[in-house]
Amino acid sequence: MTARAAAVLTKEAGGPAPPRIRVMKTILKVSLLLIWFAPSGYGQGPNTAGTAPAMEGGMGFSYMQATVPSEGQVGINGLQAVMSSDLQRHIGVKLDVGYSRSFDAFSTGHAADLLTYMGGPVFYPVRTPKMNVYAELLLGGARQTGVNFENNGQMVLGYANEFAWAGGGGFQYRVNSTFSLRVGSDYLRTAFFNSNVTVQRQSNIRSAVWLIYTFGERRRRAGGF
Repeated sequence: MTARAAAVLTKEAGGPAPPRIRVMKTILKVSLLLIWFAPSGYGQGPNTAGTAPAMEGGMGFSYMQATVPSEGQVGINGLQAVMSSDLQRHIGVKLDVGYSRSFDAFSTGHAADLLTYMGGPVFYPVRTPKMNVYAELLLGGARQTGVNFENNGQMVLGYANEFAWAGGGGFQYRVNSTFSLRVGSDYLRTAFFNSNVTVQRQSNIRSAVWLIYTFGERRRRAGGF
């Protein structure tokens, strides 16, 4: 531990949820409802030819370069759970929950972690029976706990639970009718304390590899989905 970390302060962001947090929760609820009800009404009609995933979910390993205001980047590893459902051939909806952690942030002996919970649309510009290329825009929240330092050298331990969003894309290869492998990266926008102990927006890059399970398939029309 460095000399500037001799004193420890605890700062926490709490109190009533701001309006943007309530909006974030509404987005997640709407996404969940779309995922739940989309399979029952999608793809119905005559002239079927082939199948397409009805609902998919999976778990993956993620690595992220998390940016801490005033301090720089710290590498954190973790798990990322996803669930998605198609609305039509090139559009779907997705839920994404991830947790990443560093056990010794900036060599202080203190951990830093990030919990993200987001939902939003996913787009498939390229899609075949064996693979797809996707792009996504997710909105939600992120709770980041960790370490920062004030200008006088005092170490600050605390957390910030703020609005977050992510945009990115990736590639998915279908191994068989049940399992697929997915690789993707996204730009993740979150927030944490800076050296003035005020919440500041920050940029992160997150990459992940998932094993995806297909819960079922729906019939596909002869002209497409």
